[in-house]
Amino acid sequence: MSLKLENILTKENVTKRSLLAFMLTGGTEKYPSTQALSSHLEDLYGMNFGTNLATKGLGQVLNISSVCINEAFLPYQEDLLKQQIKLFSDVLYHPNVQNGKFDEQTFNIKKKELRERLIVQNDDKFMYGLNQLFKNMGEGGFLSISNNGYIEELDKITNEELYQYLLQSIKEDVKNLYVDVDESIVDVFKENLSFSTNPSLIPVVTNFNSTKTKVLEVIERQDITQSKLNLGYVVDCNFLDETTYAMTVFNAIFGGFSQSRLFKVVRERHSLCYYISSSYGAFSGIMTVNAGIEGSDYQKAKQLIDEELKNIQNGDFSDDEINLAKLMLKSSLTKTKDEPMSLITLAYNRDLTGKQESNEEYLDKILKVTREEIIAASKKVHLDTIFLLTGSDK
Repeated sequence: MSLKLENILTKENVTKRSLLAFMLTGGTEKYPSTQALSSHLEDLYGMNFGTNLATKGLGQVLNISSVCINEAFLPYQEDLLKQQIKLFSDVLYHPNVQNGKFDEQTFNIKKKELRERLIVQNDDKFMYGLNQLFKNMGEGGFLSISNNGYIEELDKITNEELYQYLLQSIKEDVKNLYVDVDESIVDVFKENLSFSTNPSLIPVVTNFNSTKTKVLEVIERQDITQSKLNLGYVVDCNFLDETTYAMTVFNAIFGGFSQSRLFKVVRERHSLCYYISSSYGAFSGIMTVNAGIEGSDYQKAKQLIDEELKNIQNGDFSDDEINLAKLMLKSSLTKTKDEPMSLITLAYNRDLTGKQESNEEYLDKILKVTREEIIAASKKVHLDTIFLLTGSDK
């Protein structure tokens, strides 16, 4: 079961939203601590319950999710689904609140947890490099906003303010609820979890528009042994464009899988990186390439990545590569049929964009992508920003 609360991504609210995600796992009125809530989940056959944040183009999504055993496999009925739904209701409508604010001890604990998460995020050099790429590439816009918030904003958030923000989110956020059971359960939801309002869909899909006249190159030095190379591209294509299918296949050929060009050429043939991959951001209209390299190999690695992009733009790739990319995409999509949360993510992406198509329809469009369409998509890809995190002695 997954409840997604969506609103526009802003620097003013991102830290508050991140702290709220932590607070929602801190207990309820009935189970007033993390320990009491955990004990309750254990009584429900080890039900999993958690929250996380995700950005979707111009929007940010607070996801509340749980995984519970199917009642059909129990020796007797216990209304587990109903208890699962009630837990969601308690978390939102009956949190551990007194006098218009969360329990003070829990609030301070969760604030400390978020602070530690943000510190760890900066210590993770892969994530740090990626965040710095977006910060420099984003030019102060939506792309530059950190999904998990900012340490300097954390101390400014008061307990009362955070509780008011929860009430505001319940009222103003767009809400989408997913559960993998049949429709007969709808009445149970109406009795145990309902919302008085659900604002209109927020348009979140966009194309990042850069104002740069030349590639921005940023090099930062730290005391590290493995350098992190991050390249950001503008692709002028997003989830809503018909060319998104060709862009998806192009990315799979270029660097999306372990059999891609970047992996085979830069890593295997030239032994210039520890890892390398590319990713197409369909909600933001961008593509990124991430690689772990020796700092001294920076120029050569950058050159080879550029050459492989140009090769594809010039049509220098085989039918076997096209077929393998499509096979890998098909395999990846097929795996989601056994993963309920992955199915929910696919359904949500389509609801979020208003672009309704089944997995079969999507796959059919992927398989019909032609060589000419892949070349045309690749020619939309333009390097915008480079961020290299390297050792101080390189």
